[in-house]
Amino acid sequence: MGAGRTELLETIFGLYPQLTSGTVKTVTIASPVDAVKAGLALVPEDRKRDGIVPGMDVKQNISLASLGEQVERNGFLNTKVEADLATKYIQELGIKTSSSGQLIKQLSGGNQQKAILGKWLATHPKVLLLDEPTRGIDVHAKSEIYKLILQLASSGLGIIMVSSELPEIFAVSDRVLVLSEGQLTLETGINQATEDKLLKAAISNK
Repeated sequence: MGAGRTELLETIFGLYPQLTSGTVKTVTIASPVDAVKAGLALVPEDRKRDGIVPGMDVKQNISLASLGEQVERNGFLNTKVEADLATKYIQELGIKTSSSGQLIKQLSGGNQQKAILGKWLATHPKVLLLDEPTRGIDVHAKSEIYKLILQLASSGLGIIMVSSELPEIFAVSDRVLVLSEGQLTLETGINQATEDKLLKAAISNK
């Protein structure tokens, strides 16, 4: 807590427009709209507050970030395209729901997280930003999320993950960067990383 990891992802995603310096490669990100256009997607840390719209169903939540692809020329939502999109990600991500019309707040935490992933994958991102992707979900759901992360990485999707759980870091990472009070204190390949090395770097500025 307080290391600045979440703030780093949110800054990359353009949530702090008052910041005037810093670029992602050659693309300047000044807002989430810019970030999405540049191929970035952010799965936030607080799933219930920032990730889902609890009063909407699974279908609506999955389509939220890519509504432009479901809007007809006359400005009305193409409900068939929206339904097909939801079905695609429910099947591909193994989201356990009675139907795409079920309220998302009625799903388990793990299935809500999968729906959030589906929402952002529907934007066809180049880089996926994951902030504590398995916080508050059970062990089985964690394992499923890890498999999805590895599959997405294998398919060529760039993934930046924030995690405070060492087993999670060792399970899915290729490279680890450690922040302590907003400062980068360690960058290492996963093969050279040890729990002791990461913990020392995490408290080096305290």
